[in-house]
Amino acid sequence: MTADTLTYNARQIAEWHESGDYEYNNELVGLQQNLLEWLMNIINRFLDKLFSGVSYETKVALYIIGSVAILLLVLWLIYKVKPNLFRRDEKTTFDYREVEDTIYGIDFAKDISAAKERGDWFETVRLVYLATLKNLSDTGRIVWQPWKTPLQYTYEMNDEFLGKMTMLFVKIRYGKYDAGEDDVRNMEKWQQLLKSADTGKKGGGYE
Repeated sequence: MTADTLTYNARQIAEWHESGDYEYNNELVGLQQNLLEWLMNIINRFLDKLFSGVSYETKVALYIIGSVAILLLVLWLIYKVKPNLFRRDEKTTFDYREVEDTIYGIDFAKDISAAKERGDWFETVRLVYLATLKNLSDTGRIVWQPWKTPLQYTYEMNDEFLGKMTMLFVKIRYGKYDAGEDDVRNMEKWQQLLKSADTGKKGGGYE
């Protein structure tokens, strides 16, 4: 069997690296630069012919308009390819707004307990507020209607604690504010203070 005579000559390889005759990468880079310069020259000549009779100020304005148009085109292309980059994460807000705010047909005690167990403070705040409105409606202190806004109940019943509950509810329900456990504690505290403020009328817990 003939011996393998193919050997690695490190010295020869080093000489080839040092020699400019084998620098193909530099030639490729130079070619790319030449192509870019050639393309830019063509574009510049085209623009010069296009705006040959236009004043310098007009040219500047047209260049600015063109740059803005190109930028908008690039952004539009990015939007078409990656639309999620331009969207806010509104999944939670959308889901909750799909739920109707009503005081009827709800087991508040059960639903509030379940929301607390899963750490859903947004839903807990919402249910505590609606349970409060139901209690106020049942005792004749407000007239609940599905078309009324939360602020309208503060006009019907001018109470400090109802006002605080309403402001926090609106902030969380419609203001994209992340609810926390402290918000639930505040809502329940204001709820109890609101009930105790009118001990002569029918009170009670969740119904």
